[in-house]
Amino acid sequence: MNVVLRELVALGGGLVTLGAVWQRVPQWALQQACRNGELVRVLPEVFVAAYLVDSRPGAPALSRLDPALGQRGALAWADGCGALSHLSALSRVGGAPAGGR
Repeated sequence: MNVVLRELVALGGGLVTLGAVWQRVPQWALQQACRNGELVRVLPEVFVAAYLVDSRPGAPALSRLDPALGQRGALAWADGCGALSHLSALSRVGGAPAGGR
């Protein structure tokens, strides 16, 4: 994988958006990383390091991520134009859902 792209993925905790990539890396570097199986597209314009995606065949890539990483991916894709549900948001900040113990 391209060195700069690898740094962007590391800085993003395994996740990188197309917007971030295009600011610093040529498009061919992202395409090559996907072809080589180093990155997986989980949502439009959102890519995750392949080692973070579990190997359940047939399941959508987003559902094969750790829930916290999946939520980060969804928020990155929404790019400030969306929100998590109240229960998902609560789990992100470390609280337990109401009624759950």
